[in-house]
Amino acid sequence: MLGFGKSKEYDVRLTEKQMQELAKNMTKQERKEFDKRQKQAKSDREWDALMMAELFLDN
Repeated sequence: MLGFGKSKEYDVRLTEKQMQELAKNMTKQERKEFDKRQKQAKSDREWDALMMAELFLDN
């Protein structure tokens, strides 16, 4: 599942099939921007996880 964010009230992640359906209906420019944002979000999540791990390993 891929996510756009978190919510305590409900799950806002999309399944792979939903992601494909969403991307299928995009123009080339929209898809390019979407992929760019998804790549940045993934990078941010990885960085956050790394920093959290380092924070707990330092203690």
